[in-house]
Amino acid sequence: MGGGFRFLVLALACLLAVRAAPAQDYPTKPIFFIVGPGPDVMARLFGQKLTEAFGQQVLVDIQAAAGGVVAARTVAKAAPDGHTMLLSTGVYSIMEVARRDLPFSFQRDFDPVAEIGSLSFVLMATPSLGVTTLAELIALARARPGEINCASSGVGTTAHLGCERLRQAAGINIVHVPYKGAPAALVDLLAGRVHLTFSVPTALSHVKSGELRALAVTGDKRIPVIPDVPTVAEAGLPELEFGSWNGVHVPAGTPKPIIDKLNAAIGKARQQPDVQSRMLDLGLVPEGGTAVEFGDFVKRDIARWRRIVNDTGVKIE
Repeated sequence: MGGGFRFLVLALACLLAVRAAPAQDYPTKPIFFIVGPGPDVMARLFGQKLTEAFGQQVLVDIQAAAGGVVAARTVAKAAPDGHTMLLSTGVYSIMEVARRDLPFSFQRDFDPVAEIGSLSFVLMATPSLGVTTLAELIALARARPGEINCASSGVGTTAHLGCERLRQAAGINIVHVPYKGAPAALVDLLAGRVHLTFSVPTALSHVKSGELRALAVTGDKRIPVIPDVPTVAEAGLPELEFGSWNGVHVPAGTPKPIIDKLNAAIGKARQQPDVQSRMLDLGLVPEGGTAVEFGDFVKRDIARWRRIVNDTGVKIE
């Protein structure tokens, strides 16, 4: 009995050691940080901090094709060892409910690691449209049905749903114009070839220069860098409230000790003053929490976008 008990204890100790090993040794080679939709600023910022923390290079790989589908597919097929990460955004919540042709399931094929930050969108207009408030825009759109267009970075993106939500919530007839990425939509908005877009706050330099006008913020709080711009609720259209987020996901099946190690390193980086300052400059509000809490948040976000997609009747092939 004594020998058998000692054998059982030894076996259990070996098993625990094997389970702990992935986190102790990780990372053992360079980490690829894959970026799909949206700017790569956060991937580069946190990638540098993780490089410093782990002593292994974090390489940012931009795979923006198909609105982020290619990036997510790359990560979903990667080995679940923590050496391939996805810069996840709210776009993937929309994909999960609005697209049936995806080669992956965001909830099934990925494990959540950490939320980086949340952000609001800004409804921007070309000055040539002649409006300075959301109320003026709605009045003009009602007077000119079908003549005002709203650009997005592509079908199924957050900006696309924003355009459709504006049309539905305000009861106006505006035309959605999809582009292949946010930069192309912004170029045409600056040139006056399109009238509106929902942009992340990284484009606010064009508002400060007077090249574009910010009509409203889609979140529940004003953005510090443009404190005079009201929220959509303050502007009289609370139904238009929505937001997005940045985070990190890894392939499903990644060992929990590795996820916990990544979560802790990202959390430590997020607390650094230079990181927080850069995030706030870009309109991102730092967000913390465990991997489980982040996973619960994503589930709620998917449910919210499912309601919006059902309300707007958007069909994405």
